[in-house]
Amino acid sequence: MNKADIDVIVRQVASPADHGNSWKEAGRVWARSGWAQRVRSCLAGIICLLSGVTPAAAQSVDLRLDQLQILGSHNSYRPYPSPLIREAIQSASARAWPLLAYGHPPLESQLELGLRQFELDVAPDPQGGRYLRPYEAAGKDVRTLMSAPGAKILHSPVNDYETHCLTLRTCLEIFRRWSEAHQGHDPVVILINARDFTADGPARPAVRFDAAGLNALDEDIRSVMGSERLITPDNVRGNRASLREAVRAGLWPRLEAARGRFVFILDGSAEHANLYRENHPSLAGRVMFAWYGEEDAEASAFNIQDPVREEERIRRLVREGFLVRTRADSGMAEARSKDRGRMAAAIRSGAQLVSTDLYPGVPDPEGLKFVQSFEGPYVRCNAVTARCP
Repeated sequence: MNKADIDVIVRQVASPADHGNSWKEAGRVWARSGWAQRVRSCLAGIICLLSGVTPAAAQSVDLRLDQLQILGSHNSYRPYPSPLIREAIQSASARAWPLLAYGHPPLESQLELGLRQFELDVAPDPQGGRYLRPYEAAGKDVRTLMSAPGAKILHSPVNDYETHCLTLRTCLEIFRRWSEAHQGHDPVVILINARDFTADGPARPAVRFDAAGLNALDEDIRSVMGSERLITPDNVRGNRASLREAVRAGLWPRLEAARGRFVFILDGSAEHANLYRENHPSLAGRVMFAWYGEEDAEASAFNIQDPVREEERIRRLVREGFLVRTRADSGMAEARSKDRGRMAAAIRSGAQLVSTDLYPGVPDPEGLKFVQSFEGPYVRCNAVTARCP
């Protein structure tokens, strides 16, 4: 909630005679600010704007990052498909469309709703122009962006390429600008899903992330976000012999130290993860965490997508100090069956990062009228890894 938002509410409290539009506007600001999800940090560190209404995470300032539970979105960059894209998907596979009938509002809107975990599908484009074809009739600015070297954001280059931000750097700039405007915000976790797309003809061979491409991701994140906004493996490992040892010793940063900062996780294949740690033991000098085996020196986080089948494994890992990302729904199945069981399992498991396509405020063109989220704040105390109020 920024100063302008506070002013709207304060004006209504000071002059309550108009019980119509001004109260409605105050309510809209209240909801948009995410106040229902979290109360902003205390003014000057002394008193909270609404004493006694703070969520568990705000009350328990001594919580570590692994002692939080954070709601986020899956394929966060992807809008609900346009009629053109819907037709292309259905033409390619009629069975695929129901699984892909979801989409999100712009990243800025998701942040204002209170979401603090995001996923970006990132494709390598070291020469530039690899994914220009769908945009050849677009404006000059779009063509310039898509022609330049650098990672691009898309779900599929053939029939599912619409995105709220065309390049990794433009997505990151959205997060940075929001962070600058919301000092002291809760920590934000961003999954960088490295995608290796196959060839689409002999003249266009497959482009895969190699060591140089992964290095470029680090460089983009550092240069756009700024090192001061990052929580990196080096920050967590400290003087411990390995990153794994550090997280098992409870060395994730405390909530107050993590405010205003971002955690990036490389969400890729085993090949990507191995390339990423090459010459970087325990991810020394790296920007992102990544998925590794439980006994690896670099182990810090795990991507376990089915909390129903693997609830006990997730609970064991989070109690050992690791971060776990899981999904509360998949392929719109839960929305169609009105089933909240997977979300309930995700919450019970203690997974810190819970992704959903069905949070309140998400577009619903299919008219399914089904949403799910945490009860209470979207960044909250994790009952499996901490003693919560």
